[in-house]
Amino acid sequence: MELKERCLELTRLPHFRALSRELVERIAGSTVERSLAADQALFAEGDPARAFFAILEGHVRVYRIAADGREQVLHHLHAGQTFAEAALLSMGRYPAHAKALAPTRVLEIGGQTFVAALRDEPGVSSAMVSSLCMWLIKLADRVEELSIASAPARLAHYLLRLPTRAGAQPTEIELPMPKKDLAAHLAITPETLSRLLRRWHDTGIIESRHKSVVVLEPRVLIGIADQLEESGA
Repeated sequence: MELKERCLELTRLPHFRALSRELVERIAGSTVERSLAADQALFAEGDPARAFFAILEGHVRVYRIAADGREQVLHHLHAGQTFAEAALLSMGRYPAHAKALAPTRVLEIGGQTFVAALRDEPGVSSAMVSSLCMWLIKLADRVEELSIASAPARLAHYLLRLPTRAGAQPTEIELPMPKKDLAAHLAITPETLSRLLRRWHDTGIIESRHKSVVVLEPRVLIGIADQLEESGA
């Protein structure tokens, strides 16, 4: 990717939209594009944080390994999102693993140049505060998601918060990740997820497809989320 293309991609991110052309070019000079195959690691927990990342296309899973060896999924990220800013600015090391879920392209934004710009340019500081605030909101949503004790409520709650496919009648929800990763994201086993989807499919609440869910009875799904959320909170 040429410098001009890197500049264009950077200016699409909120961190850089208000910056001068000269400053964007300086940051782009220490930015590289990386292509990852499916399941290829981007970084590991404990690696020195020398950059943060913006996803151009594809999906990235951020996770930790629990004491029993299971993956604890923290985030699933997609094109247009950035991550690892806090690790770069305050932690010094990445606090989790990151791996591509599918063929993925990312911009690796060099930390040394960016931190210098953050120190010298008020516009960068403002954009970074906004970005970190968005991460706090996402973390609060994640805590809320995992605080729901019931597996059915957790799944219903998650599905109801996903965007729907435009123009689809009845409502079709495209799953943003493979079902085994969705199970990890919801902190349930793949078998539990499969049983729930099959039960709801058989009772006519949803139609479970390979990469999407068609909601046939939205009121029932909302009732599952509301009722069990209250009892499992």
